[in-house]
This record gives sequence, C-alpha cells and structure tokens, in this order.
Amino acid sequence: MHETDGKVAAEAAAGPTAQSRITPRTLIRDRDFRRIWLAGALGWVMRWLEMLAIGVFTFEATGSALMVALLTMARSLPMLLFSAFTGAIADRFDRRLMLLWGLALLALISGVLAFLTLTGRIELWHVALGAFASGIYGTLEFPVRRTMLGIIAADKVGTGGAGVALSLDSATNHCMRLVGPILGGLVLQAFGLPGVYVLGALLFSLAFWLVWGARYRAAGRDGAAPRMLAQIVEGLRYIRSDPRVMGTLFVTVVINLFGFPYGAMVPVIGAEVLGQDAVATGLLLSADATGALLGAVVIANFARPRHFTRVYFYGSVVFLCAVFAFSHSQWYPLSLGFLFLSGLGVAGFAAMQSTIVFTAAPPEMRGRLMGVLAVCIGVNPLGILQVGLLADWFGGAAAVSIMACEGLAALLLAGLIWPHIRRR
Repeated sequence: MHETDGKVAAEAAAGPTAQSRITPRTLIRDRDFRRIWLAGALGWVMRWLEMLAIGVFTFEATGSALMVALLTMARSLPMLLFSAFTGAIADRFDRRLMLLWGLALLALISGVLAFLTLTGRIELWHVALGAFASGIYGTLEFPVRRTMLGIIAADKVGTGGAGVALSLDSATNHCMRLVGPILGGLVLQAFGLPGVYVLGALLFSLAFWLVWGARYRAAGRDGAAPRMLAQIVEGLRYIRSDPRVMGTLFVTVVINLFGFPYGAMVPVIGAEVLGQDAVATGLLLSADATGALLGAVVIANFARPRHFTRVYFYGSVVFLCAVFAFSHSQWYPLSLGFLFLSGLGVAGFAAMQSTIVFTAAPPEMRGRLMGVLAVCIGVNPLGILQVGLLADWFGGAAAVSIMACEGLAALLLAGLIWPHIRRR
C-alpha cells in the first residue's frame, strides 16, 4: 500500500540516479498510480465533451453569447468558492474516499440529467446545475487526485518522480481535450443532449470503479476535524514567504482570468465568424489540445527542474499571443493553426503550475497549497463573465482579443516583479 505523508520523507532517499531513470512509462506500470491516473483521464474527457456540448446547446437554445459564458461559468465557479477548504480537508482526511464520493455524485447526477433529457423535461437551469456539480468535483483535482499522484510517484523515486507524474497527468488532460470536443460534437449530432449525459454516467461509474480498486492509505490520519481556517492562513503565510510560489500563483491567476475564458467563445466564433457546425467547432478546440498534448509529452520526457519556471512563463506568453491571433482570423484552416500554437503554449503553463507548487511545498502543506492553486484557477468564472459581457457589447472575436491583450500586459508585470520566473 502507498502511505502519503509518512513516506514522503523517502523523497530525499531517492538519489539522482534513481530519479534519472524515471519515465512516464515507469509510473504507469504501477497498478495504483495507473488506476488513479486513468480515473482522472475519464473525468477530463467528460469535462471537455460536456463543455462543448453545453456551449452548443445553450447557444442554439438562446442565441446569446452571454448565456454561453454564464453556463461555462457555472462549471468553473466552485473552484473559486471551495478549493481552499477542499485543500485543508485533504490534508486531514482520506483523499481516496473524497475522490470516491465525488465520482459517485457525478454518476448519479449524470443519470438524472439523462432521464430528464430523454423524457423531454430538461430545462436550462438543470443543465446549469449539472455543470455546477461537475465544478464541485473539479475542486478535488488538485488538492486530492493530483496530490495523490505526486505522492505515489514521490514514494517511488523521489521529487523528480513527482514532477514526471504531474507532467504526465497534464499531458493526459491535453489528450482528453483533444478527444473530448470531437467526441462531444459527434455525440451531440448523433444522439443529442441525452447521449452526452448517458455517456457521462458510464464514464464516471468506470472512474469510480478504478479508484475503488486502488490501494491508497493515508498515514497518521486520525479523522479529527481540521482547523480549516487556521490551516488556510498558515498556507497563505508560507506562500508569502516563497517568491517561487507567489510568482507561479500570480501567473496562474492571469492565464485563468484572461486566457482560458476564450474557450467559452469558441462555439460563438465557430458559428458567427467561421460558419462551422458542432463537429468542426469541436475540431477547433481539439487543435488546441493537439498542440498541448505534443508539448506536454516533450516536457514530461525532457524538462528538468532548472527549466520549470522558464517553460511556465514563456509557455503562458505563447498561449496568449496565439489566442490573440486566433481572434483576428476569419479563415478556418488558419484558425486551426493558431489554436495548435496556443496549445503548445498551454503545455508549458499547465505542466509546470502544479509541479512548481508541489515540489516547492513542505510535505505537510501540499494539500493546502494545491488547494490555493485551485482557488487561483477558480478565478476563471470572473474571466468568463468578462468575456461574455464583452461579447455582448463587441462580439465574441473582439472580446477574446481584448482579454488576450489584458493578459499579456499582466504577464509583463509579473516578469518585472518576479524576474526569476522568466530566467530560471
């Protein structure tokens, strides 16, 4: 069995030779790592599938770019509201049980929504409630599931293994971003919204079975109620003392506030500017995912700790520049190319944000700091609201362009305040 905090001290015992041999394939051979990793992959494919399907369904039903943004925001809002508390709880209770409860809830909700759509009783608020529930499960990703992967890998070969594990998990997310939108467009065209929710119930049930069969036991957890506010405050104090973590979290806020909200406008731009159907619009999101997957695979295999902060910062810059260029394209093949380039940038950002925070944090604070990282990711709904309002005023493409410029200005500020993130 894997023991969490009690065995993390073994990181130091894993010497450079052991760490140099670790590869993604080595970790996947571990049965327990593989089950937790695959459960995350299934959850992610449903997330990206659902994001496209709900966006297309909402725009067809309402004709409002703002409503598309608000439905997307419902999916992201729980990250902002609850992730810090999830991180504090995860430092105290069994992460495996938390993950199981989340997956069981999603399987149940997907089944109910499937029934409502099949019987013709579905309403927009039902869809929004389902998206909000998916967002609640999303709060478990960083402080719970990703921390589990990092700890299992660190137990195996030390801190270097944790970096490989989190980079692999990021690459898997990008792979699901490639598969999810295409699958979502096909399912939506073939079976409508009922097919999306039936597939969700099946995928979440399979993920539940995978986690159920994983052996993961938290050492030294006595089940006492955590002092959540005190633990959160303690984590925030630590963040203030570490410029590496401060700079990383700031860039995370910037990308989630000004960069990723562009995804909510892809269904709008695909229909209004490029004149494409649901499948072709899904391919736009998949082009981004293809670039991200390629970049993440390279990073997982070749990036070393001395590269982490530069990969993180300059990947973020490339992402925002490519999104800006996409917002000005009116030719579908060129749009695909720009989104492929944006994916390459996203790979550097996504692979490194959790790796830098995880490796910088003391073992006893990892859940809390990963929870704070999830809160920073959770500002995304504010960006989605902004892009939705801008889209109502100026159109979807102009809204994305304005947001990308705001993000690039904020990254310039970050590079000046924390110069280490653009150097080493």
